[in-house]
Amino acid sequence: MFEYLSNNIRSLTLKAADLVASEQIEQCLSVLEKRQALLEKLEATYQESSLNNNNDYSSAFIELIQWVQQQDAPNRSIIMRLKEQSKKDSVTQIHTKKALHHYKNLT
Repeated sequence: MFEYLSNNIRSLTLKAADLVASEQIEQCLSVLEKRQALLEKLEATYQESSLNNNNDYSSAFIELIQWVQQQDAPNRSIIMRLKEQSKKDSVTQIHTKKALHHYKNLT
């Protein structure tokens, strides 16, 4: 179960990175929600094994979490850049809309 969840988390992480690169943010959000659910299941599996004094998954769990963080770091930068661009585009659109409104009132 642990290996299955880990592989799916890795796959979803890479898929999310591809979606961010192609600026498909809505689809990326869906993938990240699925990944989060799997991460929560994996954490429960890890904690259950820890309670049973079975530390077989400890290093694999830590390695996976670190890998996910490394994969997510550059994507966060891209998303923040896209967010700022979206804000700028919204402001430009509002200004254009106001200008058109004023122009129509002049004619």
